[in-house]
Amino acid sequence: MKEVLKDGHDSVNPNAGAESAPADVGNPAATPDALGHLGPVHRWIVLHDRSVVFALLYVSLTIFLSVYVSYFWLVALVGLHLALEWLKKGYLGYGGGWHRAAWTVWDTKFDIALVFLALTLLSYTGVGAGVAGAQSATRVGLLGGRLSALGARVSPILARFARAGVVLRAMGIRAVDLFFSARVILFRKADMARASKEEAFLEQDASAGVDAEAPEISGRIPAHLPWQRALGGYGWFAIILVVVNTIAVFAAPVVTEHTYPSLLDALATKLHPWPQ
Repeated sequence: MKEVLKDGHDSVNPNAGAESAPADVGNPAATPDALGHLGPVHRWIVLHDRSVVFALLYVSLTIFLSVYVSYFWLVALVGLHLALEWLKKGYLGYGGGWHRAAWTVWDTKFDIALVFLALTLLSYTGVGAGVAGAQSATRVGLLGGRLSALGARVSPILARFARAGVVLRAMGIRAVDLFFSARVILFRKADMARASKEEAFLEQDASAGVDAEAPEISGRIPAHLPWQRALGGYGWFAIILVVVNTIAVFAAPVVTEHTYPSLLDALATKLHPWPQ
């Protein structure tokens, strides 16, 4: 609305039409953000579980370093993820001490389960761990002869799989490595799904108006411990996986030619950062 002043100049009323102007809902700065008080680095740490970049880096480094170098780097990467999760819980306002530690461990349960799975694979594969009583070269040769005789009887489709296996072995890839790699990918996908479901309140509401208040985070932080609620399918799966693999590691000297001291020596050798 224009008004004519005494000197003949026009004046624009700044409040005119303000009520009819649409809210700038497309501007992220004008919409409520639960993490608006955090800097870009802290914000990324809080949202890392839903980051595609983090998932690609985590999966790639875990598979490459574990398969081609040493499973020590799996433990190192899991430790790094635990540190990120610990910082994330602090930024979100989780209680200190036991409460924060319990939720940090619980929300990295798939990573921890992956470590226990790797220990089982290391206990039952390779020269150091033996192959269920067939550790010596002679027994391995006999076993290979029987498998070759069996392979001669299989269908052409299985023969193609055998040729594929030769190619993979030439690349330094074993079946156990493929199994482990698949577990890494599936566990990361499951953890991303968990974070997307349980931390949806952290997402910025792009449909909110300018005057809307940012959602309160502190009211969404659980006051209870993880096992004081219904665990759900993923939770039970991770717990059962840890228990089963722990039993499998302790049972390795019973079903292989290992003794407990030799098993510990083999695990220590394979968990060296730069094995010989």
